[in-house]
This record gives sequence, structure tokens and C-alpha cells, in this order.
Amino acid sequence: MKNLNNWIKNGLLLAAIMAVVFVMASSGMASVEKLWTEKATVTNQDVSPVGGTLFRGLAEKLSPAVVNVRPMKKVVKTYGNFPYRFPYGTPPQMKPHGPNEFRQRGEGSGFIIHKDGYILTNAHVIEGSDSLQVALSTGGLFKGRVIGMDQVADLALIKIDAPNALPVLPLGKSDQLKPGDWVMAIGSPFGLDLTVTVGIVSAKGRSLGATPYDDFIQTDTPINPGNSGGPLINTQGEVVGINTAVLQMGQGLGFSLPVDLAKKLIPELKAHGKVTRSWLGVSVQDITLADKESLHLSVDQGSLIREVVVDSPAYKAGLKQNDVIVEFGGHAINNSRTLPKEVVYTPYGEEVSLKLVRGGKTMTIGVTLQPFPEHMMS
Repeated sequence: MKNLNNWIKNGLLLAAIMAVVFVMASSGMASVEKLWTEKATVTNQDVSPVGGTLFRGLAEKLSPAVVNVRPMKKVVKTYGNFPYRFPYGTPPQMKPHGPNEFRQRGEGSGFIIHKDGYILTNAHVIEGSDSLQVALSTGGLFKGRVIGMDQVADLALIKIDAPNALPVLPLGKSDQLKPGDWVMAIGSPFGLDLTVTVGIVSAKGRSLGATPYDDFIQTDTPINPGNSGGPLINTQGEVVGINTAVLQMGQGLGFSLPVDLAKKLIPELKAHGKVTRSWLGVSVQDITLADKESLHLSVDQGSLIREVVVDSPAYKAGLKQNDVIVEFGGHAINNSRTLPKEVVYTPYGEEVSLKLVRGGKTMTIGVTLQPFPEHMMS
């Protein structure tokens, strides 16, 4: 499980560049066969798990599709310098013994989304590894290979080659979740395979300040290091999130990547091994009372443009500083966080209609998003 404090610390610069200076987006669905199913395991949507056997039944049915992901990497031992010198050589008892290289194994979770062995997990689970082992709940151990990885969204698609069709978890719709809904997590916290925990959705749309994708599901379902990449499951037996981060200084503060975002990225990960994002090229912020008064703005909500990058799609479309974007592609833009998430789901190369307010007048402008320039990613 990713430590949220380190994650935010390491991601702040990226967030500042991507979520504020440059609004970015996924290039959309690649032309590949859909890898997942959406058939619910349970059909009674009003069933109460309290005092019943709902979660017991779900755990029995779904656990076979949850896997333990074991990233492996070579580690070289390092030895500190002695504080003094030996004129006739280092004594044997103070020399390092044994091999100076060893294999280090990490622990994470994942779940199968296709019978041919395609598995979803977090990118940070496998990042930096030189090989992967995937352990099934049935006892099988397979070599895994990375099909695609997106570090910005913290999502990875890996694959194993099993002799028989594998059980899968259906993917649900995270946008239908509401605070208070019951959810269940299955994973391998601290290497304890197939640990089942239960809680509720505490909130939606949480921003952790790390990436422009921030739209996390907050849950009090107990998740710990090793749960990363495992599924968050609703009472219908559908995956609604990928468990990603936990705030270790608190209690019951876990965060899951919405499965709706994962479904947007899976086709590109399978087809290209990465996600190519689109570029709008604006710096935006929320509207403050001072902004409204000094700029004589006629609206309270929207994304206020502070800078337009020269030669960007926004620049070519005629967007200007102090414009307020209030609608993107037919969807309302209420604040500076809304715009990046809307752009994320828009393919580059397509013209998108933007409604904005300029000088008290509302107007509509068409803009064609472009792939994000590679030289700006470094």
C-alpha cells in the first residue's frame, strides 16, 4: 500500500505541472477488444449485509479471482566505511560474508479481469521490479509480464499464461457509488493472502494532490500495505475501485482508484503499453471573491484561466487570460479540479465545445486537443 504522505510529497511537483499549468487527458479508448465483463454476481440491490451472509458468499465466489502480486528485483548489498584504518588489512571477522547480491520480493495484490490471464494492479506495486510472480488462490504460481503501466494514474495491466481459463471479477460502475454504501476489500496485506475486510464508502471525489486524475473513493474498509492493487467490491459482487493508498497517521482512511477511470485506460494499456494524454495548455484556478471583484466576473463557479501557453490548443482556439471556463464538452465545470478530470476522458484530435465567460459575456469556442508534447514531460 502506498504511503500517502510520501506519495503526496513525491507527487506535488507533478500535480503542479499537470493539474494546474497543463490540463491533460487520456487519448480515449483504443480500438481493442474489451477485456472485462460487467455481469453482477448478486442481483438484489437492496440486500442488507448486517447480520447476514452476503459478504461471506461474495468472498467465497470472488476470492479465486484475486491474486498475490510479487515483484522481484536484484539488490546489491552495500557496506559502510569503517571509522578507522587497519594498517595490515581488514580483519577477516570484519569483512563482508556471503553474496553481495540477493533477490528482494515485494508484496501486492491484483485481480483477474479476463479469463486469458489479464490482471489489474497498481503501478507502484510493480514499479522498479525486473520480474513478477503471480500467485493464485488455487495454489498456482506463474511468471507475470507487464502489458502496460501508467504511473500517473497508478494503474498497471499485467498478464499470466495459465493452461486453463481463469475466474474473473466483473467491473461495475463507480459513478453509481454513494457515501454509506457497503464495500468489501480482498487482498494480501503484509503478505496475508485473501484477507477480507468490510466497510463503507466514506466519500467520493477525494483529491490527494498528487495527479490530475485525483478523484478517489474514500473508504473506512481496513486496507494496509499489501492491499495495493486489490479490488474494492460492492454488494453486487462488482469491482468499483482499485485500492491504492492509505493515510497511515489516521484510522479508516483508505483511498481507491475509481474503476470507471481504469476502464478508460485499460484499452490503451493493452494496445500501446502506455497512456498517451491530450494537452489543452492552460493554467487554471478556482474563482476567489477577490478575483470576482477585481476582474468584475459575473459567475461564481468555473475554471479561471491564469495563463495560456503559446501555440497550445487553447492558444490556437483563442482562449485568453481571465476567461472562465464554465462548460467543457457539455459538462459543467464548477471549479479548477473539474476541468482536468473532464479533459482526461476526451480523446485528442477531436474538437470539443467550451463554454466560457469573457467580460461578462457568455460565448462558445471549439478547441481541438493535441497529444501532450513529450519534451514537456521531462
